Amino acid sequence: MALQSLSANGNRALAVQVDDGRCPGCGVVLPPAPGPHHAYFGASPTCWALFKRLSERTVPRAEALRTRRLLRDAYAAQHPGRRQLRAIQSVAVHLMDLCVVLERGGALIRQEPVLGRPALRPTLDLHWLEPPRRLGAMTARDALGPDDGPDARADRVERWAAGVWDAWAEHHATIRAWLDASAARHEILR
Repeated sequence: MALQSLSANGNRALAVQVDDGRCPGCGVVLPPAPGPHHAYFGASPTCWALFKRLSERTVPRAEALRTRRLLRDAYAAQHPGRRQLRAIQSVAVHLMDLCVVLERGGALIRQEPVLGRPALRPTLDLHWLEPPRRLGAMTARDALGPDDGPDARADRVERWAAGVWDAWAEHHATIRAWLDASAARHEILR
């Protein structure tokens, strides 16, 4: 996506997003096409559609929950968007989840609130993490790959997620500290 400036009446400059085929998050080049995109992920409409296709191709099996979780977290962390509250929270949560699954062998289910009571939420000092220049060598297109079965696709998603997590290495200490602060307060990681 590129910004194109247009002059109206010689007095005003308007900024219009032009989809040139390059995803602003992961950098993959796909044929440009109009379509919906996520509200705060930094993804082109065609990359978002590719993610949705990949999500639909994850089939039920014993490890499918892990695959779906890594898929969602890798995509979100690879498309951090702009510095705004929802993007800050999203990137933080998805990077913490990648850490839990890839490094800490965390549970594959998330804490659910008790019926009738709101979930306890720790107050964490979440802030914008400046995205690395390169957000991993693989993209959703690589993870989708050929239709060679769920096991091969799950392996690609695992490699993609590990690559995205590794790309954020300069922020690992911050992400682990957020996790530790959350765990200490609510004992969600045992």
